[in-house]
Amino acid sequence: MIKTLFRVSIVALMFAAACAVASPATAAPDEGKNLVRVPLPETPSSPGPCNRDCLYVFVDKFFDAMLSRCTCNLPMSPDVKYTENELAVKPGEGMWKTFSGRGTYRVYLADPANGEAGYYGEITEDAGLLQGVIALRLKVKDHRITEIETITVREQKRPKGGLGLNTAGIMTPRMLDELDPKGFISPSAELLEPLAASETREQLATATKAYFEAFSQSKGSLAPFDARCSRRENGFAATNNPGGPVPDKAQPAFHLFSESCEGEIDRGFFSTLSKVRDAGPLVVDEKQGLVLNLAFFDNEGNVKSVAVAGVGTVAVPNEFLRPITFMAPQLFKIEGGKIREIEGVSWAVPFGMGQATWEK
Repeated sequence: MIKTLFRVSIVALMFAAACAVASPATAAPDEGKNLVRVPLPETPSSPGPCNRDCLYVFVDKFFDAMLSRCTCNLPMSPDVKYTENELAVKPGEGMWKTFSGRGTYRVYLADPANGEAGYYGEITEDAGLLQGVIALRLKVKDHRITEIETITVREQKRPKGGLGLNTAGIMTPRMLDELDPKGFISPSAELLEPLAASETREQLATATKAYFEAFSQSKGSLAPFDARCSRRENGFAATNNPGGPVPDKAQPAFHLFSESCEGEIDRGFFSTLSKVRDAGPLVVDEKQGLVLNLAFFDNEGNVKSVAVAGVGTVAVPNEFLRPITFMAPQLFKIEGGKIREIEGVSWAVPFGMGQATWEK
């Protein structure tokens, strides 16, 4: 009996000692040095292709995730690469902190053969106070996103009697046609019109490449423009628009964007842009005849006037007499190998800025 009580006492003492060691009151604090953070659960990959509808769903999931301010419900590869305006950003940061929704202007693209989805449309930030346009490319493999490329052009709110909602930086030049949110209510019927027959990838690549060649040489005939071709920039009609901007007050009869797609290039005013760089497709949609493209236009700032055919000498606005590069995502609608419509936006960025390195 005595032996049994002795054994119980020893066990009790050992238990009390163990509790004392584990007690928060007596344990030495580690200040979080031994804290192990459990990673967010990853969505398991599903081998196999992702068809057109599947790619569209990934686009919607991306925007839903941004709206929720959390990447947790977005199926992504552990080594996903994400860029905003061609600069690397960690998913969940950058625009994820300000995104507040999408507007009614929405164009989806899909390239199932390469597992790529595209999107071009209006967005809002800052609880809807700031509007912009986003061009998006997603790379999907085994039903996980491996690459996210976003290019966003925002409206420039300029001070009127005070800073107020000013968003234009002190070094931001006033564009001839700054982004107009009213121009992004809904895509044109021509842009969304179904094709009678799918375009080939070669037709789409050839047409877009020819456009940039025509632009570089100020020779509109080099591009395969459809007779009905129209172009919009930042929400404004950039062709067949007699009320376009007047860049030189000394030439009040000269309006930019008043000619056809070919005629605007032939007039030569845009020769002030010394060269087009890094022009290439983000997403190619053969079924819809759509190409979401990105190009950079360099303005060296040393050209003060241009000889415009049929007009004479036209002065270049002072805002452009400095080195600037314009980043321009553009959406091409191509039918029968001919350019039917061009919908694009442009944004001034530091001179020489180019496209991020992507292994495509």
